[in-house]
Amino acid sequence: MAVANERRFGTLGHVLLSPRSRTAIFWGRVLPYAGNGLLISIFTLTVASLMLGLRIPLAAVPGLALAMAAGSLACGFFGLTLGALGLRFRDVFVISNVAVALLLLLTGVNVPPGNLPQWMVTVGQGLPVTHAAEAARMLAAGRGLDAAAPAIGQELLVGAVYAVVAAILLKFFEAESRRRASLDTL
Repeated sequence: MAVANERRFGTLGHVLLSPRSRTAIFWGRVLPYAGNGLLISIFTLTVASLMLGLRIPLAAVPGLALAMAAGSLACGFFGLTLGALGLRFRDVFVISNVAVALLLLLTGVNVPPGNLPQWMVTVGQGLPVTHAAEAARMLAAGRGLDAAAPAIGQELLVGAVYAVVAAILLKFFEAESRRRASLDTL
């Protein structure tokens, strides 16, 4: 959304012509989206606890907050990776809609991983949310932060990989767009 909105509002050219690091600018754009995702996760978990009787051990709350923050950050960088494609393709929203469907299917949040073919589970391991959801399930079951820490670490690793991929794609597509003189077209 950050890249697409820059193009939509006519500010993409200004951002790309900035003497500052575009990578840092776009990485900074991830934080509000990740923060929003974290707030939505906390709100949804709170509503589920109140309305559906979901019982979470009080000791699990700090670990859940950490897992949700890692998942939100990883999703933010995954989104930035998709947004980088917006420098090449005019309608990045088609790509993002397909990505959302794949996230819902392959990460185990809607369909338990045990019910998916092994190749889908394998693909899901490289997507954000997969490991955060696994950690959240462990914490909600009372297994503690020690048991969930590896899954949270894997989620942070997935997010870091997407941050690097996004930076590479942004630089590459920016250079290609400059070369083709198609930097800020709609």
